[in-house]
Parts: sequence; C-alpha cells; structure tokens
Amino acid sequence: MLIRSMADADLVEAYGIRYQQLYPGGGEDLAPWGFGRAVVEPGGVTDPHAHDENEVFLILEGAGEMTIGEERRPIGPDTAVFIPAGNPHFIRNTGDSERLTFLSIYWPTAHGRIDL
Repeated sequence: MLIRSMADADLVEAYGIRYQQLYPGGGEDLAPWGFGRAVVEPGGVTDPHAHDENEVFLILEGAGEMTIGEERRPIGPDTAVFIPAGNPHFIRNTGDSERLTFLSIYWPTAHGRIDL
C-alpha cells in the first residue's frame, strides 16, 4: 500500500503553479506513468508546454479555461480533459476567488493508440 498526503504544504512550484507529484514520488519501483495534483490560484495560468506522454486533467474544484493547441474551452468541477501527446497546452483559472484544483494523470504513447 502506498499512501501520500495531499496537504497544501506538500505542493511545490512547478509549471508556473503549485504542483505535487503523487506517483512516482521516489523510493518505490518507478512506473512509466504517473499522477499529481495541481493548484492554480485565481487569475493564475500554467506555463504553456508539451510532452511525449498522453495526459488527462480531472478537474476537482474551481473554474477555468483549457487551451490545447488553438482550441480553447471552459472547464469546471467534474470535467475530464484529454491531452494527446505532443500537443501544446495550458490551463487558466478564470475565477475571482476560488482556486482551480485538478489531478494530472499521464502515460506513454506506447500503452496504446488514442483516437479522438
């Protein structure tokens, strides 16, 4: 069993926001996939970036706007966003007072084909 705290004190600066790598976190056998928790303060935005893995954002709280390539859409609680590998993306908190919190789950493209 692997249990990790998700307290705000566990967040670090990453991607222009506060982020916590939950797995792999070191000390365990490393898998080719991982997940973490991200917090975007009101008015904040992640650094635009792209990577070799597929990724899903699971929005837990707050309101925002997701941009993937040239496409931009509103997001909020109970929203899942799929980001295909290699696509530039960023997420913005559009709220005035509530932070935007989401989980990021990523895995290598070798784990299977993705059709959108």
